Amino acid sequence: MITVLVASYNGSRYIKQQLDSILAQDEKDIHILVSDDCSADGSGELLKEYEERHRDRILVLFRRKPSGGAAAHFLKLLKLMADADHNPDADHSPDADHDTEALPGPLSLLSEYEVTENQLERLGPLARADYFMLSDQDDVWLPQKARMLSDKMKEMEGEPGHSRLPLLVHSDQTVTDEELRPIADSFFRYQKISPERTRLPQLLVQNNVTGGAVMLSRGMLPYLKEIPGVCLMHDAWLALIASCVGEIGWVDRPLYYYRQHGGNTLVAEKGDNLESVRDRVKDGSSARENYRKMFGQADCFYQMFGSCLNREQQETLEAFIRLPRCGRLEKMGLMVKYGFTKNTLVRTLGQMLFIGD
Repeated sequence: MITVLVASYNGSRYIKQQLDSILAQDEKDIHILVSDDCSADGSGELLKEYEERHRDRILVLFRRKPSGGAAAHFLKLLKLMADADHNPDADHSPDADHDTEALPGPLSLLSEYEVTENQLERLGPLARADYFMLSDQDDVWLPQKARMLSDKMKEMEGEPGHSRLPLLVHSDQTVTDEELRPIADSFFRYQKISPERTRLPQLLVQNNVTGGAVMLSRGMLPYLKEIPGVCLMHDAWLALIASCVGEIGWVDRPLYYYRQHGGNTLVAEKGDNLESVRDRVKDGSSARENYRKMFGQADCFYQMFGSCLNREQQETLEAFIRLPRCGRLEKMGLMVKYGFTKNTLVRTLGQMLFIGD
């Protein structure tokens, strides 16, 4: 079974098309949990209609107060799943790969939602799904998306020692305008993303996972019981977790339409185009703010999961967190030593200009 987590906020213009594309997946054992973040554009009424029509497949929950943004909304949805999953077959044996007993304990978020007794009963089975997918409200999935990601997931699970491992799988996507006219056939190529870069030092400086492309194994849930105080975006946080305690895989094929419009939280921009590079050099404030959050995210990750990491991972995080306090030459030395470099020369040079300043 697959549970799709949809974060809704004033999405009435596009969310119907997205829900229809999820319901039309050729992988049939799919259920949808929608969390609406205090929408004021009629999304609530539309979602109630969908829930009534597809009661066996769609559950809609309404938040009592705003979540705090897209990243917080998705992370709270994942925490809701982690809290609701009693995880009866979790591996608590001495030979388990990672000490999940050392992880932060659950603090239920149900009080943030208007939840009936019936909805509460339906929530449990959704949390005990085999896999979880994330869905933005304005994309459109191709019919084979869930099947191809789950096939990749099962392939990874079939490898020795991987059956209980926390796994993350993601895919490429087609970038479109608001009318779904293609802008770029491949988001990976459009943004010059290198999905094979899955090591911790690489992901600390450059996330290559897009939230709407993600499928998670149930083994990820124990690591999602606490909301980080700082994170760049939810997808970057999930990638760090999977890289350190599990594994990341990808499908090198576009499996959905990534719609670009004026209301997007993050808008796709062509990688390394001269105009964007010139703008970043001219106004370094946004780059420096991004790096400030990056170091805050790394420090938060270390505080939350340091005891679950091996010594090499701990040393990598300690070196990265130390970068802002180092001189320019020492920074460059640490970047080379630990591999804190981006996937193109232009991006790495830009990083050397702004990182930790």
